[in-house]
Amino acid sequence: MQKKTEGICFAISAEICWGSMGVAAQVLMEDSGFTVGDLVAGRLLGAGALLLMFEHFFMRRSLLKYFSQPGVAKDILLYGMLVLLTQLTFFLAIQCSNAGTAAILAATIPVFTTIWDIFVKHRAPQIREMACTALAIIAVVLITTKGDFNSVSLSLTGVLWGLASSVAGAASNIQPNAVLKKIPVTIVVGGGMTVGGIVMSIFFPPWAIEEANWTTLLALFYAYIVVVGTLVSFLLYVSSLKMISATSASLLSCFEPITAVVLSVVLLGAPLTPAEGVGGVLVFAAVWLLASRKKAQIE
Repeated sequence: MQKKTEGICFAISAEICWGSMGVAAQVLMEDSGFTVGDLVAGRLLGAGALLLMFEHFFMRRSLLKYFSQPGVAKDILLYGMLVLLTQLTFFLAIQCSNAGTAAILAATIPVFTTIWDIFVKHRAPQIREMACTALAIIAVVLITTKGDFNSVSLSLTGVLWGLASSVAGAASNIQPNAVLKKIPVTIVVGGGMTVGGIVMSIFFPPWAIEEANWTTLLALFYAYIVVVGTLVSFLLYVSSLKMISATSASLLSCFEPITAVVLSVVLLGAPLTPAEGVGGVLVFAAVWLLASRKKAQIE
């Protein structure tokens, strides 16, 4: 029981780190001259490098041994591009809307994963799955229109970027399944982040950010995104999976959008309409239904 409680605390802490990271990114983009490219390049390159160093120096794992295995380098390269696409569209969603909306839409990743599973395995969708998809569609409509069905809200672009991030996120969850059977998950993620960071750094080198007005506070925000919002959050989440099931962890994923929404409203004064609130609840309901279905199948 104590181990399970510890795992729940780890998972919740990871989700809070992810949610607060989005708010920190919104502050840097709105008030400090940072671009989406700056944040994505710095986050992926910094967190990926730190994760690989953690594996090499603390876990004493030979990176060359894993990366030299047949097909591993290709799989990690593809995974890295999917991670880059997921992060780029997620930060664009924050820029065009706010951290809360982006985090709520990111919670639809399990819905897209289920849709992919249905089409690939050519099986008829279950009633529960169709209900989840319907809930997700209604939620997106509410978040997009903010309850005003006479005119589409200006947040439409942000919602579209958020949905694109969810689709890319679902793909990045599915693609590395084969390579994860060969090497540890931390090396796969660290390698993928590093690849995505290197590619993004070609266009937005994080060591040459010119437009940002650097201050001590901004440096702390930037470090928070890389270290806490990426590296620490991932290590906490992976550690939680050793103590609780993936189903239980997925049910706790609601803490990410809740954290982002609360911090956005309280600290940044972001507006939250009743329609958006209902949309967020519907997203959580859809994810909960999917997680319950998976749990029933396992049992």
